[in-house]
Amino acid sequence: MNEDKTENSQTPQSDNTSDALVFQVEKILNKGDGLGKVDGQAVFVPLTAPGDRIRARVVKRGRGFLQAACEEVLEPGPDRREAPCAHYGECGGCNLQHITDDAQRHIKADIVLDCFQRVGKLDMSGLITGPDPTGNSLGYRNRIRLYGSPMGPYGMMKRGTHDVVPLNRCELLPEAFNRDILPWLIQLPPVEQVLVRLDSDGHWLLSIFGAPTRMRVMKKIIAALGEDEAPAPGCVGMLFNNRPIWGRDYLVHEVAGHKFRVGAQSFFQGNPAVAAEAVDTVRAWVQDLSDREALGGLLGDLFCGVGLFSLTLADLFDKIVAIDNDPYACRDAENNVQRDPGARGKVKLHIGAMAEALKNVDLAPPALWRESCCLIDPPRTGIGAEGVASLTELAPRQIIFMSCDPATLARDAAGLIAAGYEARKLKVLDMFPQTSHIETLMLLEKKD
Repeated sequence: MNEDKTENSQTPQSDNTSDALVFQVEKILNKGDGLGKVDGQAVFVPLTAPGDRIRARVVKRGRGFLQAACEEVLEPGPDRREAPCAHYGECGGCNLQHITDDAQRHIKADIVLDCFQRVGKLDMSGLITGPDPTGNSLGYRNRIRLYGSPMGPYGMMKRGTHDVVPLNRCELLPEAFNRDILPWLIQLPPVEQVLVRLDSDGHWLLSIFGAPTRMRVMKKIIAALGEDEAPAPGCVGMLFNNRPIWGRDYLVHEVAGHKFRVGAQSFFQGNPAVAAEAVDTVRAWVQDLSDREALGGLLGDLFCGVGLFSLTLADLFDKIVAIDNDPYACRDAENNVQRDPGARGKVKLHIGAMAEALKNVDLAPPALWRESCCLIDPPRTGIGAEGVASLTELAPRQIIFMSCDPATLARDAAGLIAAGYEARKLKVLDMFPQTSHIETLMLLEKKD
């Protein structure tokens, strides 16, 4: 990505006033900060771009590093642009909007490679593909959490503080949110937080969090509604502190021709277009394995959530064991399985932690697990040493790993590879454009 333009022979320097530093940003790190060097010391600066020559102010001194804030871009890097959002820089929701979309994708691939090299001591440069420009880079997100302010309307937290930045629009949300939902929210009495979830059909769900006294106000608003009248256009349900107070407590999403009931307390991917890309990628990998006659009849869908992969891969397996320790997600998964003709009768659902569930021989005998494909989609913390030990003891033939943190993926993959697995494929997905969050898919196979 324009690597020849990021080189600069000028020596980093300090002007010795108020800890001000002048230097060039070399690259973007895993959490989105730019990295520069001053007198051999690493300096981390948010909201910078590769190749930027900046003046920065030191805000924190650590052992071997400095944290700084950019005060002026003296010379912009080749991939810097004007951010499309008027709130950018204050709002804490995005941190890469000032970099072009193409450059963001290159940066994310580089971050994944760096994490594997630095954390896992693994060179993945020959395997990595993506991210591809899938869907929209703005207006893609299907949920947002806003915070109330006693002095003003709802907004996002100001970067690095607990102050609320009032929003009059969010560029990551569909236009219907900015046109219909946000103006209506601004009229509500302030509460601590509101969580808005949207589906692809224009329906949305509102979860309100606040002091119980506020519930009386919300009930008065609901009581004033006419018969069959919604509180606002498209709203299908409202909850207060996770208790339904009007309408229903779930949305229905459609991915790859399958419908998913997703309750207000269940997780679902925030970018529908890239969720479909993830499904398509995993299906292609599984079909390739099947063509090589290396695939058994069992899929272990570990951290199954509401059943995204159990439903969309059901036609490729004889049996699926779906495991998750979230009771809300499992309730939705059970509902989705029963309503899906391809998955019904194939999926055995188990509520519990992965490590304990895999010891349950009633779910599947050890011999069947050894010929299985296991798909794992853990939270940001990954599976850790205990999860790696559980999987390697089970010894499935293939492992497909979906991760939202490349550092923990690199750590867990290194453990699996040390235990006898081989990395076969690695694909980066741009699930969260304009932010430094990265989604990655990886395929590992047990060595013969």
